[in-house]
Amino acid sequence: MKINIIKLVPKNWLIKDLGDKIEVTYKSKRGNYNRKAFVFPKEICMNEKFMEGIGLYLGDGDLNRKEKGHLGYCSKDKDIAKYAFSFLQSYFNVKIKDITFLVQYKTKNKKLKEEWASYLSISKEKILTRFSDRHRNECLQIQVNGVVFRKIFELVIKEALKKDFINNKKLRRGILRGLFAAEGNIGIDYIEKKPYISQIDFNLHINENKIKDYICKILELENIGYRISKDEKDNSLVVSISNWNNYLKLWKINIFDLCKRKKNKFEEICLNLNIHFNFNNKFREEFFKSLNIYQKDIAKIIGSWQANVSRTIDGIHLLKVGQLNKLLPYSNFTKKEILNNLDYIRIGSLTNLKPNKDILEFLKTFKSF
Repeated sequence: MKINIIKLVPKNWLIKDLGDKIEVTYKSKRGNYNRKAFVFPKEICMNEKFMEGIGLYLGDGDLNRKEKGHLGYCSKDKDIAKYAFSFLQSYFNVKIKDITFLVQYKTKNKKLKEEWASYLSISKEKILTRFSDRHRNECLQIQVNGVVFRKIFELVIKEALKKDFINNKKLRRGILRGLFAAEGNIGIDYIEKKPYISQIDFNLHINENKIKDYICKILELENIGYRISKDEKDNSLVVSISNWNNYLKLWKINIFDLCKRKKNKFEEICLNLNIHFNFNNKFREEFFKSLNIYQKDIAKIIGSWQANVSRTIDGIHLLKVGQLNKLLPYSNFTKKEILNNLDYIRIGSLTNLKPNKDILEFLKTFKSF
């Protein structure tokens, strides 16, 4: 899919042909002076990366602001801010001279300009700073100055959303990834002995129903369950996802990949998850017989008690993945044979999942099994 920018330029605006690019400006009725011109590509290819950028700007951009003199984007995450900046350069031909970079901070940092400039690969002279009580973390605001750019950018987004991107797997996953990087949250429950994911959310303003509809439609096409809640007191609209069956599907489509902070948060939980294996009665009996070890010795190997080993052999308790890994050297069975005889795996204390390709890949990635 492609977007023809020439067709989007409003009537009576001035277009100068520059080969594969166009220069766009217009005359104001008041004052009769030319607005600042911008150079755009004639066409934009709607690929996965483009849709990720659209998702970011729909989530954290200032597209709902009535004043149209400039386009703004704000993020506390360096990687997301850099992605938003790169998106403007790659797809809209924006030059650094047309952008204002403002870092707002609460805690003093003598190397603030140098750190941000180095990360963005720009001169530190381009970085402006401002103290702010509102921001606990340093926060970068990227502002493209110019009415022409702002209006064309909005028209491109509207055109992109008109296309049938929903039925293109890569494009819909791209925009969902961008929206999650901007508006997503991983809820952690610290009540249990180990931190646990309580839910994964898209947090929107109560009036952002169109964005909510896109999110819900994509989740439905990906066969991911969700629920919607609204709170008029704080003007919130939340799309919530629960259950590890759904979390694994989100992980499989790389929903966390744009934001390193959120990805690390998810992966840290995954690495520390309690995952148990349950086998059918026949295979469980054959497996423990193959060990040819006394129960008290099995208990020492897996860091448990003999009574618990007895209950595990009887199928009352389940083996953790780590415990099974310790017993494998004593068994006649391969990992492949063990996986082929899985009845289900239990994640945490509540979720039982039938083994499939995605679950097996998850086990290989986070549990080395």
